[in-house]
Amino acid sequence: MDSFFYLVMLAGVVAGGSTGLLGVYIVGMRMPFIGVCISHAAMAGAVYSILLGVSGWLGPAVFSMLCAMSLAAIRPGQSRLDANVALAILFNLMLGITFLGIGLMRGSRTEMLGLLWGSLLFVRPSSVVTLTVLGLALAVFSAVFNKELKVLLFSRTIASATGVHETFVYCLFLGLCGVILAVNLPLVGGLMIFSLMTCPAAAAYQLFKGHRAVVLGATAFGMASALVGFLVSYRLDLPTGACIVITSASIFAVAALWRCLRK
Repeated sequence: MDSFFYLVMLAGVVAGGSTGLLGVYIVGMRMPFIGVCISHAAMAGAVYSILLGVSGWLGPAVFSMLCAMSLAAIRPGQSRLDANVALAILFNLMLGITFLGIGLMRGSRTEMLGLLWGSLLFVRPSSVVTLTVLGLALAVFSAVFNKELKVLLFSRTIASATGVHETFVYCLFLGLCGVILAVNLPLVGGLMIFSLMTCPAAAAYQLFKGHRAVVLGATAFGMASALVGFLVSYRLDLPTGACIVITSASIFAVAALWRCLRK
């Protein structure tokens, strides 16, 4: 029992840290709806994997990667379709596909509905290994393409004009984002993973200056959200995903209040 308890906490810390790091770029690009769109794509993939009897996170990963990387085809200033409009269209499509799959399910829908809310208690050692590998991959990617990502945070149009391979880097980032969200989906839940990706990063932007400080702060806040949320849910026998989301939102509220008081 003790080993499983520590395994769950480790999974929460890794999941919170990786989604917090993702949020630095999602929030920094001022397109947080990307997280909603990709997480619902992952949920659609998971629903149809269950419907077709396919286990694992391959289905969610494929759905979310295809959805995420298709967004890179929308070039700012070169397309008559605004990126946020495209996100709204994809989100509506993924939401419709998801609930169509749930409607097609015959018998118990417990496993499908569990994807909406998630639970760290379902974690397995193999999932923790996968989460850790993907988290390290994201950290390495952020370090290798640090300059390109910083320019993308400022403006994709300027990044393209200055010779940065913005489409290539943006596409890789979105693909990695899709895989990480797909793996985190059963733990946090499709309806709540968006909060874990935005609130820690938004809190870090409130408190810190400088890219490195924001990255470290968002990662730490993500870890704290998952760990504290799990411990609260364990002690009070409450839904894990809901406690994690409320914790992450509370961290942002404290950070915003602290910034106001300092001013």
